[in-house]
Amino acid sequence: MDIMASQERLNKNWVWKYFLKLDNSFIKCNIYSCDQTYKIQYGKIKRTIAIAKRHLYHLHNIWNEEDRLKWENDNDLIWRYFDKIGLYKVKCKFCGSFYCQAYIPCLRQHLQNHSQEMKDTVRKEIVDKSLLQYFEIDEEFNAHCKRCNLKINLLYGKDVLRYHICFKKYVCNSKYQLEDNNVNRMRQQSIPEKTGTSSHHDINRQAPRNKNQQR
Repeated sequence: MDIMASQERLNKNWVWKYFLKLDNSFIKCNIYSCDQTYKIQYGKIKRTIAIAKRHLYHLHNIWNEEDRLKWENDNDLIWRYFDKIGLYKVKCKFCGSFYCQAYIPCLRQHLQNHSQEMKDTVRKEIVDKSLLQYFEIDEEFNAHCKRCNLKINLLYGKDVLRYHICFKKYVCNSKYQLEDNNVNRMRQQSIPEKTGTSSHHDINRQAPRNKNQQR
């Protein structure tokens, strides 16, 4: 039901006021004599809509206020490596390249060219913040929490590690506390209960009389 509702929202997106679907493979801008066409990638309707939004803004100065606010307020971790120059325009902090792009995953593809620089940057941050006491780093530059063994991609900075320490610490502690309680319970069950040393003869034995009772 959610998938169908999401697909319906995409089909009703405002960009279709300015684009025609020629068939299942292409869309065409119908503003004046633009006639720009774009190929639709199978199963990637969100990307197609993002391309249409970029086209409408940069070529026709047409945009949606809701989309503008969403772009400006987006806090994806990718923005540690890009500067927003304007709506749907960014600048790479590593190489200074400019991109007119409304589809975030395409920017991640560019970062593959700077993977070593990203690793060097994050590695220095981790050492500076003394986060290594909580995590182990593998060869693929993933961090593994020493308490819960959660795998975290480090290419997007130390903030993801700090978030795990600050907000997930309770989960880790709860897990270990539960394990400790189970161990203690098992230990208690394995200790035999202390039994009294008195026998039936001891119980039935009469208490010695005092001097007045002996008379």
